[in-house]
Amino acid sequence: MKNQSALSGIMITAGTSIGAGIFSLPVVSSGMWFIYSLVCLLFLWFLNYLSALYILEANVQFSPGASFDTISTKILGKKWSIVIGLSIVFLMYILLYAYFSALGNMATESLGWDIFKTTPWLQGVMSLALGGVLAFIVWLSTAVVGRISTVLVFGMIISFFVSMAGFVFQIEITKLFDITGKNATYLPYLWAALPYFLTSFGLATVVPSLYKFYGKNPILIKKSLFKGSLITFLVYLLFISVSFGNISRYEFIAINEAGGNIGHLIHAFNKEETSTMINFVLNLFSNFAIISSFLGIGLSLFDYITDKFSFKDHAKGRLKSACITFIPPGIASFFFPNGFIAAIGFAGLVAVFGFFIAPFFLVKKLRHTQTESIYKVSGGNGLLYFFIISSVLVGLCQILAMLNYLPKW
Repeated sequence: MKNQSALSGIMITAGTSIGAGIFSLPVVSSGMWFIYSLVCLLFLWFLNYLSALYILEANVQFSPGASFDTISTKILGKKWSIVIGLSIVFLMYILLYAYFSALGNMATESLGWDIFKTTPWLQGVMSLALGGVLAFIVWLSTAVVGRISTVLVFGMIISFFVSMAGFVFQIEITKLFDITGKNATYLPYLWAALPYFLTSFGLATVVPSLYKFYGKNPILIKKSLFKGSLITFLVYLLFISVSFGNISRYEFIAINEAGGNIGHLIHAFNKEETSTMINFVLNLFSNFAIISSFLGIGLSLFDYITDKFSFKDHAKGRLKSACITFIPPGIASFFFPNGFIAAIGFAGLVAVFGFFIAPFFLVKKLRHTQTESIYKVSGGNGLLYFFIISSVLVGLCQILAMLNYLPKW
């Protein structure tokens, strides 16, 4: 284990985070625009990183392979385990549904065939077909997902920076800082966007899978989480900058009214003055992002299902896990193919409980009953209480937004 490289872990972390959720960020932050988006991004990156570390602190108390069900049952008891388990499963199913939906949407937008306009249900068929191929990869093994994620993330980063390089030179400062909107208001829109930023990292979901892969090597896992999340942060920052520097705040109104799906945002980038090559590479990046995120979340839910039902790690056992993991969100995406933004929003609310409030109680209980541990997050109880207060704030924002008490983009 000591000679293992952190590269696969970094790529799994970054691949899980930099997914379809990136395309929701400019849409949901179009109301608060650039400066507040930067503050929001930095704050929620840190909060997600803390969440992953606290889950790691709890995870190392058990043998590699133990997922959220075992952790919550052993530390907090069966009742808590049921509640936490339902929230985590619901969250990952919602995200998988969003990525199934995104796969079909991007495939139909990329191909541009007229038959997709006259036969809308074909988008659902594309979602199922492409999702089935990716589910097969997860069924093979974690190592295969790690290797493919490495290729995808490198391809994603290269295609991202190639496509963004073209748009960087087209950034207009007046658009980026909305200089023409002298009397515009921004701050009220921040609160409704917080849950979307929260789910755009998704670090916590991969912790048990990394622990299963690396074994009792928390330093290597922490390194994977930090570097993978840092790559994510930088990519998100650049994407928001390019989006707001090329598409005006006013133009986002039409994007939002159209549903805010990935294809709508990509279409807004495809201006006549932008080269065909840049548009092609941007579409390539979006496909890499969706696939890598699908694999990361799919692997996390797959490992949870395996742990929950004690399926054996052989072909038949993994097939059972794969069916339970991928069939429900796949079917949902077929019947409801355009629920990407709505799904990400619901995922934000559930994520607050499953991956932020629950880890607080796990760590609080562990520290009260156990003094020895091979890994403990620094910062003491002060940082732990900052973590829970911030997490509850994000949850309240999502509830208020759903009740239409907060202005949205």
